[in-house]
Amino acid sequence: MTFTYDGYEPYTTAIRSTDFLQVLMKVLPSAATPASDRLISTITGPVIPTNPGGNEADMRSGLVENPFVAQPATMSFTGHCGGISHSLIRRFLEMGASVPADAVKIEEMLDYFNWKEEEPHPGELFHCSSAMLSCPWNSGHRLLLLNIRAGKADMTQRPAANIVLVIDASGSMDLPNKLPLIKSAIRPLVHNLRDIDTISLVVYGSGLNVMAGIPGSQKNRIIEAIEQLRPGGPSPGGDGLRLAYRVARHQWIPGGNNRIILMTDGDICNTATVETEMAEYIGQQTREGIYLSCMGVGMEDSTHSELPAFARLGKGNFASIREEEEGEERLLNELTGRGSIADRVSVTAEFDTTLVGGYRLIGWDNKRSALLDTGLKFEGCSVCPAHSMTALFEIVPKKDSAEIGTMARMKIGYCLPAEHTGRSISYACPNRFIAFERADLALKRAVCIALFGMKLRHSGYVGQVGWAEVERMTKESFSGKDYIDKDYLNLVARARKIYENKAGEIAIHE
Repeated sequence: MTFTYDGYEPYTTAIRSTDFLQVLMKVLPSAATPASDRLISTITGPVIPTNPGGNEADMRSGLVENPFVAQPATMSFTGHCGGISHSLIRRFLEMGASVPADAVKIEEMLDYFNWKEEEPHPGELFHCSSAMLSCPWNSGHRLLLLNIRAGKADMTQRPAANIVLVIDASGSMDLPNKLPLIKSAIRPLVHNLRDIDTISLVVYGSGLNVMAGIPGSQKNRIIEAIEQLRPGGPSPGGDGLRLAYRVARHQWIPGGNNRIILMTDGDICNTATVETEMAEYIGQQTREGIYLSCMGVGMEDSTHSELPAFARLGKGNFASIREEEEGEERLLNELTGRGSIADRVSVTAEFDTTLVGGYRLIGWDNKRSALLDTGLKFEGCSVCPAHSMTALFEIVPKKDSAEIGTMARMKIGYCLPAEHTGRSISYACPNRFIAFERADLALKRAVCIALFGMKLRHSGYVGQVGWAEVERMTKESFSGKDYIDKDYLNLVARARKIYENKAGEIAIHE
């Protein structure tokens, strides 16, 4: 099979029916930078050659792992990183295949587990905290973990919510911009629920499944239920929507926000007659106080879709969701009446050169074309209420640096929605060292996740740390008592088996 595309090098490969094929097209040197190349981090300062072995994954992927940077230097990165990478990693490992380096985005893996939840102080928009640990893969280095969390939405004037999420989990949703996008976009909605709110799930695909009336206080239960969804089967969307109305009626809150949110990649009616009947049914339910909003994912053209019309009949909203950020804002708007809490959000780190000899940001890797395009402008992004983000730096400390003073200063830049005036808050990261073995469990988990991502990427920075050590550390940090922990432990075990087998095959071949 030969792949050709304007501006890219032709690529020819043999294919086998038992393998999953991912093709990475290389940009021709003369080609312009694609519009999708968005700069997510910038570095100023000379590069330290601390990785002489190079990064094997970077030699064959489109993303370049961030190098160590000498001082004086600053690093800026966006305030939103998404969360789809974890789903992609799971998908490849469950197929028994190694994960393409471009699919491994460590910042998204960290965000998926949301390692720390601390609310901002009254009157503040963000809460920042940091910790500095020993580095398990390089005893001479340190790890600086930064956690940023936005405040929850002010819902004191909002009525209690009875939200029914209707999720299409049919076979056609098995694409990164469909079911994984939905899962990730739902999380901020869940984090902003109050105890007086309820969430119900109606899922259709291989069958019709319902979880009704989960209180907003049981956030982990809701997220676990959503994360267990797997695509497969047909698309009985009409049956799912009718069931959702029955659930909404059963969970009815007088004077509340009684709303159904349908999320699908296509139409739910297969004939004009069925569509007319469904339209009449939706209109009747709207008159009785249950409203309907529709979200389309992976839809190239919604002009001829029935979803916008159904949303109008349901006195709700329609949106065609293409990016996770947009999905978060649209879903939150259904609950809180507003989407983002801040726009053009970016984080800038400035390290104390008397304490730090060099550093690198783990994750937030850029495409080569973005790095080569000097005209590509770094921009921030929008974040939603209760948004959480973790950043992890590997630091080369100065030998004479005592555990006093401030290791780094972090500045969060942002604009309030509908404003153009830049604002900022600063946070000082204290130079207090904690041995990895004595660190809080949440911190150890974050480090284990980063190490796992680096091993998947064949990073040249992990030194001699093998898969057995990665699995041991993971078992000590993840309890396995809930679904997400069990799923992660299984992924690490799968990865060890796949990557060690492949390493053995390469050794035999050589």
